[in-house]
This record gives sequence, structure tokens and C-alpha cells, in this order.
Amino acid sequence: MATQDELRSLDLELDRVVDRLNSMPLSRAASASAECHALADAMLARTRGLADEIPSRATLPYLDAQGLGSLIAVIGQDYLNAAKAAPQSDVRPVVDGLIELRRSLP
Repeated sequence: MATQDELRSLDLELDRVVDRLNSMPLSRAASASAECHALADAMLARTRGLADEIPSRATLPYLDAQGLGSLIAVIGQDYLNAAKAAPQSDVRPVVDGLIELRRSLP
């Protein structure tokens, strides 16, 4: 199970990315669309690995720039909740992905 410090890091980085996406001009957020969708896909796959609640046929919507913060927030919160409950969760790859995305944002 992920430690409390790791879970706090995940929550902190998730908040940072969402805040940044929601506060930047749409034209700048649009330039990070592919990276945001890739991270959301990765978080969805990891969430499926930890919990049975998400059907395998479910797919993520492709959202325009104004929805990127919400996409990351919702998928990230689902992942965080699953990681808290899963005994074998390793959140480091997702934390690293969030940090990488945040640093790459224009």
C-alpha cells in the first residue's frame, strides 16, 4: 500500500496540475491537450488495475481545452481513491507523470 506521504504527494501534484490547467488561457491549455489526455489514459488504466468499478469498455471523452482540468481532476481523484484502498498500490509513476505534465505546461 502506498504510504501516507506518497498519497499526500499524489494529492498535492494533482491539485497543482488542475489549478494550473484551470487558470491558464485556453490557447495555452490547448497546446497541452495531447499530454493531458495521455496522462488521463494512464491514470484510468492504473485505476482499473486497482479497482473493479470501471468497466473495461468505458473510454475517456476527448475534451477541449476548457475541460482538461476537470478531466485530470476526476480521473485523478478516482485513482487516488483506488490507491488508498488497494494494498499493492504504487503511486510513484502517477506522481511522476503529474510532475512531468506540470513542468511541461506552457
